Formats: sequence, C-alpha cells, structure tokens
Amino acid sequence: MKFKGQLFQLMQRLESTTPHFIRCIKPNNLQLPAIYEQGLVLQQLKCCGVLEVVRISRSGYPTRMTHQKFARRYGFLLEDVASQDPLSVSVAILHQFNILPEMYQVGYTKLFFRTGQIGNLEDTRNRTLHGILRVQSCFRGHQARHHARERTRGVLTLQSFIRGENARQIYSSLLRKHRAAVVLQRNVRCWLARRYFINVRKASVIIQSGIRGSLVRRCNGNIDLINVLREFESKQEAHGDQILIKASVLAELQRRILKAEATVREKDEENEMLHQRLQQYENRWLEYEQKMKAMEEMWQKQMRSLQSSLSVAKKSLVLDETPRMSDSSVDQSWESNGNHHVSSGSQLVPHTGGREMNAGLSVISRLAEEFEQRSQVFADDAKFLVEVKSGQADASLNPDMELRRLKQNFDSWKKDFSGRMRETKVILNKLGNGNESSPNSVKRKWWGRLNTSKFS
Repeated sequence: MKFKGQLFQLMQRLESTTPHFIRCIKPNNLQLPAIYEQGLVLQQLKCCGVLEVVRISRSGYPTRMTHQKFARRYGFLLEDVASQDPLSVSVAILHQFNILPEMYQVGYTKLFFRTGQIGNLEDTRNRTLHGILRVQSCFRGHQARHHARERTRGVLTLQSFIRGENARQIYSSLLRKHRAAVVLQRNVRCWLARRYFINVRKASVIIQSGIRGSLVRRCNGNIDLINVLREFESKQEAHGDQILIKASVLAELQRRILKAEATVREKDEENEMLHQRLQQYENRWLEYEQKMKAMEEMWQKQMRSLQSSLSVAKKSLVLDETPRMSDSSVDQSWESNGNHHVSSGSQLVPHTGGREMNAGLSVISRLAEEFEQRSQVFADDAKFLVEVKSGQADASLNPDMELRRLKQNFDSWKKDFSGRMRETKVILNKLGNGNESSPNSVKRKWWGRLNTSKFS
C-alpha cells in the first residue's frame, strides 16, 4: 500500500509538471576534447533507450494542451470567430492552418499533437505578435510625434505672444523715454537761448549806455546836436530796412527764375524723349505695315495660284466627263452585265469630283475670309497701340508689352495659316491627280474586258 501510494503521488506529479530527462553521453573513451566517436555514441543511445523513447514519442502524441489554454493562446489568429466555445475555437484554428488530421487528436478536454506541430503554430503566433507590436509601435510613434508637434506649436505660439508683449512693453518704455528726452532737450535749449539773449541784451544796454553817456558828455548839453544825431540814426535805420527788403525780394526773384529755368529744361528733355519714342514707334509701325503688305502680296499670289489650279482641275474634270459618258453608251450596246458596273462607276466619278471641288473652293474662300479678317484685326490693334504710346489715346496698359504680345500672336497665326495653306494646296493637287488618273484607269479596265470578251 505504501508503494502504491508513492506511485500514485509520482503519477500525479508527472501529470502536473513537464518532466525532462537528461542523459549524459561520452563522446570518446580517451576523455579528450574535440574527438567524437560515432559508434560509441550510437551504442550508448541504444543501450540507454533514448532512440526507443524518441521513436515512441514520435509515434504518439507528446504535446498535450487543454482547449481553454489552446483557444486563449492561439485564438487571436482566427480571421472570423463565430463562437466563443473553446472546443469550436480550437477546431477552427486547426482547420484554418491546414493541419493534417493524422497529426492531432481532439479529446473532450485536451488536444493531442504529434511532434513538431505546435512549433508551426508558435512561429505563426510569434510573427503575428511581432507584426502587431510593429504596427502598435508605429502608431504610438506617430501619435507621440503628433503630440510633440502640437506641443512644439503651442510652445512657439506662447513664446511668440510673450516675446511680442515684451517687445511692445520695451518699445513703449523707449518711446516714453525718447519723448521725455526730447522735452528735456527742448527746455534746456530754450533756457540756454534765453540766457544767451538776456546776456547779449544786457551787454548791448551797457554798451549803449556808455556810448550815449560819452556823447552827452561831449555835447555838453547841446540839445540841437542830439536831435540831429537822432534824426540821422532814424534815417539810417529806415534806409537799411529798405535795402534789406529789396535784397530779400531780389533773392526770391532769382530763386524763382532759376527754378523756372530748371523746370523748362526738364520739360524740353521730356519732350525730346517722347519725340524720339514716337519716332521709334512710327518706324516700327512702318516696318509692320511693310511686313503685312509683303505677307498680303505673298498670300494673294498663293490664293491666285490655288484658284488657277482649281479652275484647271475643274476644266479637266469637265473635259474628261464627256468621253466617259460616250464610252458608257458604247459599253451598254456591247455587253450589259459586266459593262454596266463600269458605266455606273464612270458616272459616279464626276459627282464625287464635283463635291470634292466644291469642298476645295469652300476651304479656299474660308481661308481668304480669315486672312482678311485677321489682317484687319492686327492692323487695328497695332494702330491703337501706337496711338496709346504717342499719347493720342488713353488706356491702362503697357504699349511695349502689348506690341510684343501682338507680334507673337501674329507670328503664331502666320505659321498656322501657312501650314493650312500648304495642306490645302497638297490636298487640291492630290484631288487633281486623282481625277486625271481615275477615268484612264476605268477606260483601260473597260477596254481590257471588252477585248477579252471579243476574243473569247
């Protein structure tokens, strides 16, 4: 009974723990390092029963785990959890990771796995956790950076307000000090000027009193002489005031005369510059007129050449129409089936040629109308800009810039119009060549079929 109780306790301890058995293997009998004898090691493994234990462990289900623990450890790997039952969650995890049925067994309370199956789930779990931690770290880093930027922006705003308030206070104190200094300087200067004036006046009074006393002492009571001296002094003072007044008036007049002469010289220079600019714009306008006339003559020559080529093509089409009609009548008298198609084709050619000729004439007329309208528009715009530049018309624009822009528009339209003229000429030449060649080809085909029918 004692042995039975100890055995029962051992079994309980083994079931409650995860025991590991350690086997010591001798690599060699010489007891030297870095020497490995394969036969000796294999014999020891066989004698100790390690290989048999490994074989039995691999053939059985060594890894065992309850449904609750399995669901709690690997449940977050499921994409969609339909039920919260640990057994259903465990089975769903096994099906999701495609674990073969012979590699595990499902019990009532536990799951039994063969060797190496739980390692795949652990690797998947570790990768998923690593990804989750990576996403969380990125999100937390982004959130921390966002908060840091917000705090930095708030600190900068607060610092700007504080610095602005400090600067305004410093400026107001400096302004008060400046105004106080100005007032103080003004009062000091006024006091100095007043004191200087008082000193000068006192000195003048003293000098005048001394001079008058000396004169009185010289005259010895001669009142008439004193009166004469007073009259002479009064006359001298009046004469000096008149001289001062006249000198100031003359200086003012001279200043005005010099100012008027400078103004006249400036106006003359401005008039000369305006005259030169007007001459330049007139020269440019003459050059533009000459270029427009040259372009107009060239385009008129091209229009005349196109009209002449159209008239020649039209005449050739009219001349080619009559023999085709006669050939079609002869063709109908000889053979009705094959030659009927030839005559109908010969009748269709003039109509199509006429429609193409009418289209070419309409294109040429449109080009001529566009040329006349555009030339008139460019001429009116250039004349208006010259009038604005010379001052004959009022407008809020820059004449030089507008002239350059007008020249660019004229060059672009000239290039486009020339290209369209060349394309029209090429198309008309093709139409003329096609109208000249198509009846002859029809005739050759018709006469060829006629001769072959006769000889057959």
